[in-house]
Amino acid sequence: MCAGGIPAIVLGRAQRDLPTDPVLPRRRRSGGGGAVLTGPWLLRAAVRLPTGHVLVDRGPLATARWFGKVHQQWLQALGITGTRLCDGHTVGHWACFAGQGPGEVMIGDRKMVGITQTWRQRAVLLAAGTLVSTPPWHLLCAALRRPHEEADMLTSVTVDAAACLGHGVDAGAWANALRDRLEQALGNAETNVPAG
Repeated sequence: MCAGGIPAIVLGRAQRDLPTDPVLPRRRRSGGGGAVLTGPWLLRAAVRLPTGHVLVDRGPLATARWFGKVHQQWLQALGITGTRLCDGHTVGHWACFAGQGPGEVMIGDRKMVGITQTWRQRAVLLAAGTLVSTPPWHLLCAALRRPHEEADMLTSVTVDAAACLGHGVDAGAWANALRDRLEQALGNAETNVPAG
């Protein structure tokens, strides 16, 4: 679990040629999806599952739903109600949080948790980012040379934990709670994998 740090742009594997502002560090991830602006507003989590794990055996869709369900339960335990999991087809976008994919956590039509997966021969990496406060979307748009109006669009299609609760969140405590929830869910995976 990780939150904080210097703002950076993380591009999905299909975005290698996007122009970026050299002021913000740029990284690439092995998973798909759109660009993510990391920083103190984003709490990140990753789980590596070996080939042969019961979750891996169920395939990408069920694995994404499981990962999203764990995040949904974690958020509910911390007072974020009214969440739902995305289901159905992936809707891509140049910005991760404007797209939608199975297992991602929404409140209404606004996204709070983005998920990406990397499937390799020996292991699967699940990664998620949860908006704990409002990102400076204008930085992402400027760095990727997108029209400034798209920052308003990103604000309208996303929601963060602090906005839902009406106060700031302790990202360190939230990260610890998510780690505990993931460890428990992994320990119970054989009996708690949702159908699907």
